[in-house]
Amino acid sequence: MLRLQQDLVAMLRATGSVEGAEQFWRRIKFDKRFGKKVAHYGFAVPTRQIRLTKVAFPKCNFSEVDDALKAGNKLHQIYELACGRSSIAKDSAGQYKVGNRGFKTVRHATAIAAQRARIHNPSSHR
Repeated sequence: MLRLQQDLVAMLRATGSVEGAEQFWRRIKFDKRFGKKVAHYGFAVPTRQIRLTKVAFPKCNFSEVDDALKAGNKLHQIYELACGRSSIAKDSAGQYKVGNRGFKTVRHATAIAAQRARIHNPSSHR
């Protein structure tokens, strides 16, 4: 799964833009050889495609996203980095902290507060 995730991000980046990535997803035939493999790991689902596209073209933390992708972090952790909702934890020497699978990430307090606000008042976020 990790290798496929890294390969897909490389393919999406090779398209050059978010629009190119959207075309990439439309062109994949999920009943053919490579498409079956992609579908088997859940990337036939549009929400997973959007997350992977966001990881390929992050708005912020590009270097952290790239490092986390190479280190083997899970997709949801890398997506949080790409959205600016978290960052990679660093030690006192400024080096990235290594966890069980990839780097340790730290969610930002504003992201946690926003999530709690949506849970407590779901009608205000439609």
